[in-house]
Amino acid sequence: MTNSTRGPASSRIERAANLSARLSLAWLLPLAALLFAGWILWSSYTDRGPLVEITFDKAGGVTAGETRVRRNDVDVGRVESVRLANDLNSVVVSVRMDPQVAPHMDENTRFWIVNARINTTEVSGLSTLLSGSYIEVDWDESPGTRQSDFIGLDEPPLTTRGTPGLRLTLNADEAGYIYVGSPVFLRQIEVGRVERRRLSDDATKVLFDIFIEAPHHRNVYPQTRFYGVSGIEGRVDSTGAMVRVESIAALFTGGIAFENPEHITVSTPVTNSRKPYKLFGSRTEARNSLFDGEDDIRFRFQAEFSGSVKGLRVDAPIEYNGVKVGTVASVEADLPGAPGETGSAKAVLQFQPARFGLEDITPELWHEFVGKLVDNGLRARLTTGNLLTGSLIVEMINKPELAGDPIDFTTEPYASLPVLATDVEAVTADIETLIKNLSELPLDSLVSAATELLREARTLVASPQLATLPAQISSSMSSIANAAARVETASASLPAMVSSLTAASRNANEVLEGLSPDSEIYIELSATARELRTAAKSIAAFAELLEENPNALFTGR
Repeated sequence: MTNSTRGPASSRIERAANLSARLSLAWLLPLAALLFAGWILWSSYTDRGPLVEITFDKAGGVTAGETRVRRNDVDVGRVESVRLANDLNSVVVSVRMDPQVAPHMDENTRFWIVNARINTTEVSGLSTLLSGSYIEVDWDESPGTRQSDFIGLDEPPLTTRGTPGLRLTLNADEAGYIYVGSPVFLRQIEVGRVERRRLSDDATKVLFDIFIEAPHHRNVYPQTRFYGVSGIEGRVDSTGAMVRVESIAALFTGGIAFENPEHITVSTPVTNSRKPYKLFGSRTEARNSLFDGEDDIRFRFQAEFSGSVKGLRVDAPIEYNGVKVGTVASVEADLPGAPGETGSAKAVLQFQPARFGLEDITPELWHEFVGKLVDNGLRARLTTGNLLTGSLIVEMINKPELAGDPIDFTTEPYASLPVLATDVEAVTADIETLIKNLSELPLDSLVSAATELLREARTLVASPQLATLPAQISSSMSSIANAAARVETASASLPAMVSSLTAASRNANEVLEGLSPDSEIYIELSATARELRTAAKSIAAFAELLEENPNALFTGR
């Protein structure tokens, strides 16, 4: 009954329910597995990071699947493939970067291959001899526009991005012995390095990109002077000899040093300078440049020198009391204007008022200042600067006796300073004066007098009287010797004579004691005894005089 009551509709519903149960059990697990696999694939794709391509000239040591990309010794990517570029001259390296570094893959990102390097300025990458080469990546702190194609560096940068400090550009006429990696010194302490050197766009200058590390970059001001220290700087002057070496390493690798003037007018250090600094050849040149303005032609004069100016060169110093006060800007010949006139040379003198202690002086006040000096006798003169090379310099000297000769402001293109004759011209004039004086001497009469004098001297020498003179002198000397011998013998017998006289006087006194004082013989003997005593005293005094001064016999004293 029950079975008979079930209709076709119920059978269809039951079959559909059974089919749905069978479908859900058969396909649920595969569908779930498919969905899970899709999710895994999507997650793997989104988490694997960007793929970038780096073009290198060479890819030595780089291997697909093995070479790592590192930053600060931490892996941030892996090389997936290495292939030749379309030009078949360079190499394209495909690198899968980690997702966390993806925002930094911008135009400021740099890649380079790290391997062992040994050169004059550095020794690096020795660890790669054991571990193998790797690719180093560097970026700045601010993410930029994402990109996937990069040009790798041929050489590793000397300073990574983000390092605190200051980057500057220097320009020089020649590269000299300064290379990439050469040190930068401040007071003989290394504070930076040369990162790049290149030619300017017009190939007239050599440009050096340098980096100065913090906190030393705060010592760079607009007045800072940079100079090369690629060798030994020497100087010999009145104070002695000086030899300066910035660093022993700079002798081999070259280097750059900088210093500031004693008085800085701008107290704010440079933070970002787009204008290149000039790189001077030496410390002396850099210090001298502190007085160089912008080559202001308003502080120029000209001086016209007669005669030869060989040895006077452009940039020759102008000195006043031994102190450099300017340089020679140009030298040119001034041809004679009419027959019979002699040519001259005109030198343009570039003065530097700061060397006179005149800061920020106007051209009008400068002309007034120099005009007063000239009115008081200031003159320009050429003088020898170096005896070995024959170079000339312009010397400004004071001649008070020439006061009153003013500056000629009517000459072109600059006012003309009065000049004096050069040292060479003065010496030449002295020689000409000497020759003129010699030519005016009465040489004929002088020669005749000298000839007569020689004739008389020859006659005197040949005379018989002069021939017998040596014999006469010899005879006189013999007589003098004999007299001296007799005097010596006599002086030797004087003491005995004095003793005899003294004894005779004593005997006379004894005889007088037996006589009457009134007798005649007593009186005579008494007188004789006194005379004997007087004679003895005189002889004793004479003997003492001869003993002290034997020449008294001839001189009487």
